[in-house]
Order: sequence, then C-alpha cells, then structure tokens
Amino acid sequence: MALAGEFDRAVSYLPPSIRDLLQGLPEAEKARIQEVRLRSGRPLSVFDGEGSRFVRGDGRTAGPGQGGFLVDKALLHEAFVQLCDYSVHTHQQEVEQGFVTTPGGDRVGVCASVVKNRDGTLACREISSLNLRISREVPGTGRELARLWDRRRGVILAGGPGTGKTTMLRDLGRALASGELGPCRKVVFVDERYELSAMFQGTPLRDIGLCGDAVCGLPKGGGMEQAVRTLSPEYIVCDELGSREEAKEVAAGLACGVRFLVSVHCGSREELFRNPILRELMGTRAFSGVALLDSPRRPSHIIHFFTEEEYHGEVFGAADGLWLRGAAGVGEGPGNEPAGRGTGEMA
Repeated sequence: MALAGEFDRAVSYLPPSIRDLLQGLPEAEKARIQEVRLRSGRPLSVFDGEGSRFVRGDGRTAGPGQGGFLVDKALLHEAFVQLCDYSVHTHQQEVEQGFVTTPGGDRVGVCASVVKNRDGTLACREISSLNLRISREVPGTGRELARLWDRRRGVILAGGPGTGKTTMLRDLGRALASGELGPCRKVVFVDERYELSAMFQGTPLRDIGLCGDAVCGLPKGGGMEQAVRTLSPEYIVCDELGSREEAKEVAAGLACGVRFLVSVHCGSREELFRNPILRELMGTRAFSGVALLDSPRRPSHIIHFFTEEEYHGEVFGAADGLWLRGAAGVGEGPGNEPAGRGTGEMA
C-alpha cells in the first residue's frame, strides 16, 4: 500500500467529520504525515517530521493562528470510542498504560486523568487529547541494515520516537521469515502492542513473512519467555526494550541459541553509549552491532552502524570522558561503510 494509502487506512477509524477532512488532504502531504493530534477545545493538527500543521475546515493545512477545525469534547470522546472499535472495556488494560491500538495496528496515545478504583484497578476520566501514530509497512526498509549486519548474531536498532524503528524491525523479520536473506527462518514477533503484526482476529494484517509467528498482548518479558519455550524460534523480534527485566529475558533466550532483533529508545549519539539497557544488551556479546537511526525527518535512515568493537571502544572512552574513536562515523551513511563489514551469512 502506498504511503498516502496507509494514512487513509489509519484515519478511517476516526469520526466522519475528521476522517473526511484528513483523507481530503493532498496525497503528497498525507504520505509525509506521521501523527494526527486531537486536543479538546483546540484545532485538529498533524505532524510530518518537520513540525505541526493545523487542519482547516476547507481541507487544507495552515500554521498557528491561521484557523483550524476545532475538536470539542464530544467529538474527542466519539473519536476515542471509535478508535477502540466501539469496545472500550476490552482495551482497558492498554488504556491504563496510556494507549490503545486500532484494529489496523496503529497506536493511539491517550492523555487523560487517571483514577484508582476501590479494587485497585485504574480508570481513565476526562480524556484531554489523543495522538494517532500512523504505522506504515515499507518493504525493503531493512535492506541496507541486512547488508551491514552479521546475521550470525543479533542486531539492535536505536533511535528516538518517529525514527522508523518499528518499520525497519518488521521488515527485517519479514525478510528473514520469507527467505529473502537465505533459507526461510523461524521468526517470532513479540508484539505487546499489536504494532508489529497488527494481529486482528487471529490474522496478521501486516506481512510478517511466510515463517513468521506473533505472540501478541503479553508484556515483552513474558512474550519472549513463551516464544522460547513453545515456538522454537531462530530469531525473536521485539520492539522498544526498556527495562532490565526485559534485557534479562533476552539473555535467557540467548542461552537457548535464539538470535534477537530489538530496538531501544535513544535520543542522541551520546545517549547511545550511556543508555544502561543498551549497554547491558551489548554486554552479552550476542549482538553484532547497533544501528543508530536519524530523526523523524528521515525515518528508517541509518546515521551509522556501530560494530560491537566500535561500540565497546566508545563506551570505554565515554566512561573516561574521552571519545576513543573521536567523531568517527558521525553523519556517515551506511553506503560509506568499509567494504565487507557485517556481511556474514546466516549460520
């Protein structure tokens, strides 16, 4: 599906008054939009990686102070119910964590007042804004990383929100599971928030490959444990690791011979070498390297691929206040990598 088509699909879950405005935007603009924001009492806005624009009632976008389609409280509530596929109670656990996932696999951030019920459960009251993040399937996105990465071990993607981590992870897993990188591999997607597979009624709406399976809805640690115990994976794909417990599950899987494709949040090059979860993962020596992604302006673009040796050298230098390799690699694209790096074939 074209990028603009993915946008039309994602906003189709919104109320008609908002959906029709958004689907009426120019195709080129829809292809760039990454987020749709609905804020109570404020204009409908979109974010394209460069900045926010406000959607007017005539189907055009404008800057601040130039008009915009106002989202009132009733319309915001209607949008929330529709994004939950008219079954808010089935999404209660997600809402408690600040998001819901649409049937199409798009994550919606929820800002609301949270109260604790007498039984200890949490409930959302007075929703103030929603952030619909447009997920896109872009075949071939992981091709450059596959060239750099030694597939006999795992690989880590590092980047901030909107940098294309999920898109690239999904494409790498799909390629492995479909035989595009050698024999078809058994790949399990640990899909806590349904973003990787967009699983709906037992069928993945995203292409996860001929030999891809998805464990959905479980916390990442439990999902990885279940995958290792029951599905005999060769590779596990897991998005946005963020705790030591999850890192420990990776280590347990490594002991069983599983290779991991994972992503972590990382806002800058400096953070890449100071992130404790990333350092713990790389300390297992089971990852051939880390791909640092650019920014929302250039999603799924690799700034630099740090081999295991480069990464550990930089960490050592950072600990002493010295960058042992200086600025090597900053701003380099993957096409500038030395020939032959990371081209190991699958075992």
